[in-house]
Amino acid sequence: MLDKILKDIGLGEEEIKTYTFLLELGPMTVGILSKKIGKPRPSLYGFLKRLQEKGVIIQSLKNSTKIFTAESPTKIGLIFRQKIEELENDEKLYKNIIPSLEGEMKTLFLTPKFQTFDDKKILQNIMKDILLYRDMECQTFWPIKAMMEILSPDFFRYFNKERIKRNITTRSIWPVSQVIKIKDYPYIGVGKEFKKEIRLAPKTVDFSMGYLLYENKALFLSSRKESFGFIIESKELVEMLRSQFEVIWKFSKPIIVKPEDTASFLEEIL
Repeated sequence: MLDKILKDIGLGEEEIKTYTFLLELGPMTVGILSKKIGKPRPSLYGFLKRLQEKGVIIQSLKNSTKIFTAESPTKIGLIFRQKIEELENDEKLYKNIIPSLEGEMKTLFLTPKFQTFDDKKILQNIMKDILLYRDMECQTFWPIKAMMEILSPDFFRYFNKERIKRNITTRSIWPVSQVIKIKDYPYIGVGKEFKKEIRLAPKTVDFSMGYLLYENKALFLSSRKESFGFIIESKELVEMLRSQFEVIWKFSKPIIVKPEDTASFLEEIL
């Protein structure tokens, strides 16, 4: 866990190793540290300099000898806060220049009408396109078990948390063959707090590929068997798919979820 946190603030593997030794063993000279880590002094001086620049170690003198000491773990928290503030400021600056960038480079910002994806991480990232919007409804024709497998449970936890924050409501149709136990996935809930309704399609309607409709876009995802996805931006196509969705919605049965099965997730976002 500590390694991941230190990596997130910009430290490399050897720098993390150096800091961890100092944190666990206390202040020491570069000579002793070199023996402990098994790295030559010239390399260590480079790591130590970058650690000082990051503010996670301090250098002092004792009898004209340089001593290196790890900063307290509390300091790491302050560094995180600083990094967050810097990113927030950069985000504000970037939002201010978006209009000028789009005005000067319109051809580079045109969204392709058809985009394909065949990698899990890319599929997750393209799903995040929905999170660019707020205060809208989307419809999903969703084989949840297959989608959970291809996108991962952790992603669905993140996605639903962000979707709810952005007031994006969802109506979802699942095939009977793809039903999951909501108790095992508390972030897949229904009701006002979840901003979501789920219905089970008639048994004669079965599918392993799903689509998600939002604005004038249709996002399609296959099961892991074929493992691909694509987005089409087309008002006519989306209108047609929405009409078909509404027909099946009328003949589908609502899923009832026990509040206690999803309470733990709601506590995370309220």
